[in-house]
Amino acid sequence: MPAVHLPADQQFFADLLSGLVLNPQRLGRVWFAGTPKALPTGSLSLDFPRLEVVLRGVYGNSLETEQSAIGQGEMLFIPPRAANAPLFTRPTMVLSLVFAPAWLGLAFYDSRKGEIPAPGRKIELPHQQRGEGEAMLTALGILSRSPQDQAIIQPLVLSLLHLCRKVLNTTPGQVPSRPAFLYHSICNWLQDNYAQPLTRESVAGFFNISANHLSRLFSQQGSMSFVDYLRWVRMAKARMILQKYQLPIGDVALRCGYPDSDYFSRVFRRQFGLTPGEYRARFQ
Repeated sequence: MPAVHLPADQQFFADLLSGLVLNPQRLGRVWFAGTPKALPTGSLSLDFPRLEVVLRGVYGNSLETEQSAIGQGEMLFIPPRAANAPLFTRPTMVLSLVFAPAWLGLAFYDSRKGEIPAPGRKIELPHQQRGEGEAMLTALGILSRSPQDQAIIQPLVLSLLHLCRKVLNTTPGQVPSRPAFLYHSICNWLQDNYAQPLTRESVAGFFNISANHLSRLFSQQGSMSFVDYLRWVRMAKARMILQKYQLPIGDVALRCGYPDSDYFSRVFRRQFGLTPGEYRARFQ
């Protein structure tokens, strides 16, 4: 990643993220906060997804018994409108991230005395949560219902941390490079045109670039390949349709760009551990 001159707080968080994504073996289980019927005193609930990363020590969420001692390297994902009540009963350091629609918020907590601390450092950076970021956050919200699928969840959270690192390493006011602008344009276009019979070659042709150039853009600018990103977009749309509408699975598949409903069902199950029908049954 090219060297850039960043403000002190932004550089601090960029270094924290680098330490995490460059040493993924130090990251462990991802826990998920729930949605209580009433918010107890001391709990926090936002309309935005959040992620708490335990950098050192032991951190806890008093709303969930099994989350009373979240260890170093483990993480707590809080979906929109879910809640957590931080426990700082032992010395700990925590990195907290908030994914708002138009900005990324980061806060660093250092509790050396076993009490709830104020954030030692805190910043908010302009960032549109569209494209791959939106797809990953949506997927994590769904996977919160299957927290045992850590083989899927942990690599997804690592990709999300890679994306945050990229945001942090952008100089304030910096004009996006042509590759970065083109990459985000393609991501946004895929968000709107996912139902079409898209291929790497057809999308590259639409943007007047080669298929290899398209692959390089996703490799260098993003944290997913083109094929993986398109699949995540389509799966996110499929989940939304399955939650809200009682359409035949074949119709859901077509609306998400899959003319073969059997193939669609296999991809969905491989991604989330449930068939489309089993997933829809959870919302009835």
